[in-house]
Amino acid sequence: MKKNLTRMVAGIAAAGAIGASSLMAAPAQAAGPGDLQIIGGVTCTFKLWGPKWSDGPVWQMHRFMGVKNIGGSTMTGVTVTEFGGATKTVKADKAKGTSAGQLKAGQTAILFDTTWKGCWPSSISGYTIGQQVENPFNNAGFWQNTRKVQP
Repeated sequence: MKKNLTRMVAGIAAAGAIGASSLMAAPAQAAGPGDLQIIGGVTCTFKLWGPKWSDGPVWQMHRFMGVKNIGGSTMTGVTVTEFGGATKTVKADKAKGTSAGQLKAGQTAILFDTTWKGCWPSSISGYTIGQQVENPFNNAGFWQNTRKVQP
């Protein structure tokens, strides 16, 4: 019994040593998982004469919202939804080799982009989601162009 116990302990120690050495010689790990981050903004600027507006200098409002993959791998089934509005799927991009709904690591897609004459308090808000599990704490956002001024 004592001899079998000694052999078993020696076998476990050898297996542990082999496992530890194989971890040291393991190849580099694959890229980390994808991570979607919502991006957006609302701005109000004075537009001088130019090709966009033919009737003179005007104030113009610009709102946009989209998604960026800040993770290490491609995300699929990526959509952006405006609260109280439409849901849009990331478009296919032949130049980047992606199909509809795909967003490669580091790639950005702006899905809501509107500009119009006049400036008044405005906002845009929404969320993004994909088919893979990822960090949900950066998937929703709210942007506005109003600011509080001291009296």
